[in-house]
Amino acid sequence: MIIDFLGKFHPLLVHLPIGFFVLAFALKVLSFWKNEEAINAILPVMLILSFCASLFSSITGFLLSQSGEYDIEMVNNHQWAGIGFTVFVGGFYILRNNSKLNLPFWGISIILLVVVGHLGGSLTHGEDFLSLSTKPVENKPIADVQKAAVYEEIIKPIFEEKCYSCHSAKKQKGNLRLDSPDSILKGGKNGKTIVPHEIEKSILSQRLFLKDSDEEHMPPKGKTQLSNEELKIINWWIKEGASFDKKANQLNQTTEIKQALLTFQAGNVVAKGISNVPEKDVEKGSEESIVLLKTSGILAITVAANSNYLLVNLRGIDPSAKDIEALKSLKKQVVWFNAANLKNAEGLANLFKELNEIRVLHLNKTNFSDKAMAEISYLSHLQTLNLSHTLVTEKGLEKLKDLKELQKVFLYKSKVKFSLLDFSKFPNIKIDTGGYYVPTFETDTTTVKEVI
Repeated sequence: MIIDFLGKFHPLLVHLPIGFFVLAFALKVLSFWKNEEAINAILPVMLILSFCASLFSSITGFLLSQSGEYDIEMVNNHQWAGIGFTVFVGGFYILRNNSKLNLPFWGISIILLVVVGHLGGSLTHGEDFLSLSTKPVENKPIADVQKAAVYEEIIKPIFEEKCYSCHSAKKQKGNLRLDSPDSILKGGKNGKTIVPHEIEKSILSQRLFLKDSDEEHMPPKGKTQLSNEELKIINWWIKEGASFDKKANQLNQTTEIKQALLTFQAGNVVAKGISNVPEKDVEKGSEESIVLLKTSGILAITVAANSNYLLVNLRGIDPSAKDIEALKSLKKQVVWFNAANLKNAEGLANLFKELNEIRVLHLNKTNFSDKAMAEISYLSHLQTLNLSHTLVTEKGLEKLKDLKELQKVFLYKSKVKFSLLDFSKFPNIKIDTGGYYVPTFETDTTTVKEVI
């Protein structure tokens, strides 16, 4: 217990020798130009401080390594590089007045400091942390996700990308490894990582669904987080028994899971480089039209300080014929359009043929139905569409198939019957059905006993 406690001081102390030595080096370089005598008087103090800080860092680092959470080979390399740096700085202090050894000591000490820092960063943040290469993990594309081996082709790649930096052969935070079936089933110092069929008892599920600010949240704050689809699939995999050999079509699937699985299928990649605001510049919109809309209670403002593109919010007001004409005159500028809570949203259908720069469109809580969906197909740059609480059905969604830039559609409490919707027709669109399920864990509740 005491060893673990003292070892935790290593991350704090390890930065001190770096700071002291780098400052000493900077002062030495500065001494070639001015204040040589004053700087040379300070240098011994900086070197002895660097030596003492490095010595204590080495001791606490050794104690921390006894936890067994790190790759032994990398720990040994980091440890001996740290010891080498400490010895050289100590020797440098003793022989600092030897002009022949001065330059070699500086050079070797700097090299050792870089090596120690690189190995320490790799231990803490993952292998090759300080490497110039930032190539992402490349996963084998899945041609047909229903025929994919769930663990090998879906779950394992998620772990590899989001979890291996802390839980693999190189590092075992909490004595937990997630890089093999045996290690996953074995669990870590906090117990079983997964309990097949019981997500409430699976520590992995518990940690994934904690708030980002929680110290026990996985992955830690600052690391790349799991997407909603990845969270759903991991929970589904555990609930269905955490099999390491079954294919997706061998497991029970809800409509929501079928949709989530499609996001892992080849070809289901949202077009990159698409923005809610066009990159090209546009001339300023008609001030007369903007004032007219404002008089009607309709908001038309720029999306950013240095942009002429507009956000239009009807604010629940059905536009008049004059308002419609004003909106048409702004067709080059309008990119965000909010028509929520209108009594007659279908009356805007013909307007959408004109406003073909729209990227974001809200039609939620309106009478918009399949009849008007054909006009949406004119919005070739549309990226986000909110159809929650509308009369649109699965038949109306067929009109969206050819919108290549469409990324997300909200359908919560619409008339769409998801059991009849063929999600495979929309491989590049994330369809948000709403009604999310967040598992309840034992740690979420507290038992209160009545005292009489």
